[in-house]
Amino acid sequence: MTFETDDRARVTLVSHPFGLRITGEIDRGNRHLLAGALTWALLAGSHDIRLDLSGLTFIDVAGMRLIVTAAARLSSDREVILDPISPAVRRVLSLTGWEQAPGLRVCS
Repeated sequence: MTFETDDRARVTLVSHPFGLRITGEIDRGNRHLLAGALTWALLAGSHDIRLDLSGLTFIDVAGMRLIVTAAARLSSDREVILDPISPAVRRVLSLTGWEQAPGLRVCS
């Protein structure tokens, strides 16, 4: 089920494991899609939130900050798990040093 979409990005709900699949490009023009989906995921479940970012071809630093901030807002028994991630996401994480951010687990 598609949660949010525009001409450059799509956010799809994934029921098992609980989370979101985000594809396309996230930047200033459509960052609200990501923000809304993350807010929903924070409130909708009590499990970890898995983000499939393998189809994300671009994300700006502010978009990545939304993910890192969401992870920091979780209770200590929950995580935002990035699995799998695209090379573009890995590059932003590397440049910002956010691979070790609280509440965030980066896989593959």
